[in-house]
Amino acid sequence: MKSRKLFGVFNIVDIILILAVIAVGAVGAKMFLGGSGEADTAATTKTYSYVVMGAEVLDETADFPVVGGNAYNSSTSAYLGTVKEVAAEQFTETIYDKETSKFHKVPVEGYSNIYVTIEGPGSETEKDITVNGTTVKTGMELNVKGKGYAFKGIVVEVRDGE
Repeated sequence: MKSRKLFGVFNIVDIILILAVIAVGAVGAKMFLGGSGEADTAATTKTYSYVVMGAEVLDETADFPVVGGNAYNSSTSAYLGTVKEVAAEQFTETIYDKETSKFHKVPVEGYSNIYVTIEGPGSETEKDITVNGTTVKTGMELNVKGKGYAFKGIVVEVRDGE
């Protein structure tokens, strides 16, 4: 009787079963590990801006950001975008006055709160917004640096392309 084995080890039925198991494994891996859903593929590129607030930074630091300058992430050196707006306000502390039994806000000399608006091209999916390769979410800590300044801030606002 003639043996119907390929390569002397596997027959045709064995090869078909092995290919079927590999195909099912590939489909399962794509679905569970890295498959992109329809919402992810619907991302379009447009301009986004977001505001990073640096609390209690030195007044000298608040003077350095310039509109039109570049902003980078000081942790990863990734380009964040272009500075579109800069605003600063006096940093205040809340203290309790025992005589009046009330809380008062008192300005702290030498310190400011800084608000830097950064703009760049990005995309939006159902899960998040990515600007220049950096995922941006409200409440996220971000280390911002530019020419002559660096501070740790919190994203307080994300604006759709305006």
